[in-house]
Amino acid sequence: MLRIAISVEGATEREFVQQVLVPHFMMAGKYLQAVDIRGNVSLDKIKAELPGLLYGFDYVTTLYDFYGFKRRENRSIEELEQAIHALVPASKQSCFIPYVQQYEFEALLFSAPSLLAEHLGVADHAVHFQRLTQACGGAERINDGFDTCPSRRIVAVFSAYNKKLHGPDICQRIGLPQIREACPRFHCWLQTLENLSDTVAGETP
Repeated sequence: MLRIAISVEGATEREFVQQVLVPHFMMAGKYLQAVDIRGNVSLDKIKAELPGLLYGFDYVTTLYDFYGFKRRENRSIEELEQAIHALVPASKQSCFIPYVQQYEFEALLFSAPSLLAEHLGVADHAVHFQRLTQACGGAERINDGFDTCPSRRIVAVFSAYNKKLHGPDICQRIGLPQIREACPRFHCWLQTLENLSDTVAGETP
């Protein structure tokens, strides 16, 4: 069974991987393990975390938020992923798939605005969430400002929102097919992982 480590930003993403991604990939014969780097994600922190993973798993990928990434300067998401990829030695780059979530994990929750509102007990705000998602051009485009990032959009309506408690549970209720349909960038990342060969990169079958 192919072993894939996902370096994640924090407890929310760790729970999401365990509850939602691990069962999905297990059916495809791929074992995922989330490794929590406990926030404050930066290139320097990632560089210190990756070596142990690269030599302990067949493949390594990442799940970090773009919003809140420390010292990202003016890089786009794609440029940031390239910078993360460049942290890895050339001999291991074929085993490494950097992924940065646009713009925040909570974007995935807007894949189903009505279900999001229902789960939080604010069903009367379903239309608000729906209109917001449409106005921004989709779940992954809710966006990159201090007051307008996805998590604060939720908190503005439901102040008791708890990322670790609510986020993974809502994703589990929505289900991967609907999240993938609403979040094409996230879908492409999962597709890349699904297409990984059982033959580990750089090894002779």
